[in-house]
Amino acid sequence: MFLRLHVIVVTLSFEVVEKGRGLHRVYAVSEGRRVSWLTILDLYFHYGESRIRVGGVAGVYTPREFRRRGYSRATIEYALKWMEENGYPLTALFGIQEYYHKFGYATFMGEHVATITLRDASRAVRGEGYEVVLTDDPGYRSREIAELYEENNRSRIASRVREPGEWRGFRKGVSWEHEPKVLALEHGCIVGYAALERWPSPEELVVAEVGAVEHDYRVYESLLAELYEIALSSRKSVLKFYLPPDHPMIEVLIAHGCRVESTYPWSGGGMARVVGLREMFEEILPELEPRSRGIEGSLEVRVPGERVVLKVSDGSVELLESGESSNVVELDQGLLAQLVLGYRSLGEASSKISFKGSGARILHGLFRKAAPYVWQPDRW
Repeated sequence: MFLRLHVIVVTLSFEVVEKGRGLHRVYAVSEGRRVSWLTILDLYFHYGESRIRVGGVAGVYTPREFRRRGYSRATIEYALKWMEENGYPLTALFGIQEYYHKFGYATFMGEHVATITLRDASRAVRGEGYEVVLTDDPGYRSREIAELYEENNRSRIASRVREPGEWRGFRKGVSWEHEPKVLALEHGCIVGYAALERWPSPEELVVAEVGAVEHDYRVYESLLAELYEIALSSRKSVLKFYLPPDHPMIEVLIAHGCRVESTYPWSGGGMARVVGLREMFEEILPELEPRSRGIEGSLEVRVPGERVVLKVSDGSVELLESGESSNVVELDQGLLAQLVLGYRSLGEASSKISFKGSGARILHGLFRKAAPYVWQPDRW
């Protein structure tokens, strides 16, 4: 009995097409047909005194007839190589569970939802002197809202940068299908705002984003009072807020009675990994320097295929062009992204890291636990 084995060798090529400013499409091509693709968006994360350039991966897709052939994997791997060659420090995406860790991505943020009943929200007191605007225009006074957003989120690790002169308004709320409505409190200028889901479920009024001048608690309570009135007139049962867990609005909701739920996927949701080690440290140095006060020494950081040496001297951090250090930390690109963005603490993650010398002490001073968060309307 003879068994014939037919081996089909498929050769893939790749092309990168610029689709607009800061927008590239990566295609896998087989026999003249595009068999898998994804999009890379240029964007920036806030990082305290710094900003990090990020390659945002979106729209990963393989047509049904080409699935189970490894095309998606090959496309993602090529995209990572392309981002590395083009100087991206970090890449991030919002993805399905238990897939993208295969490419070195690791979860960098949780999902947090605060729910308050109308009965509890009815106790909120609206401040005097505010003009209330509820509009279907997602670009309503976009420059002012961008400026207020930046004031509120400049220190928020991983919040997406909005340039006031370029940001044109909300592209989405929580859902990808439609743009949100905007609720604004005005006193000559906008002092507070909320982005409202346009078509939520019948029982919910969903808030995708909130902001207030100087995080004024009185403005947040006034927003809550207005949202209560809107929900009541629409016969809703609850208000649902998507926001980071340490946001001032959470405190206002807690004071009135609410439920806060947080979800932290092992692999899924907001995920990131380092692409260019040196490029990343170059961009975050302005934030690392104030963190380094009281720390002296050098540190060598190693990830697969790359290494850098930092010289730390009481408020000064220098990225050396060459040399070695007796203090070494070695870890993978996903875990490093988690530490840099403050999603995990060094103490908790230490079993996954190789240390030599005083590497742990120095790294502990540079990377601090935080609440990284990308607001719903800024996701890609």
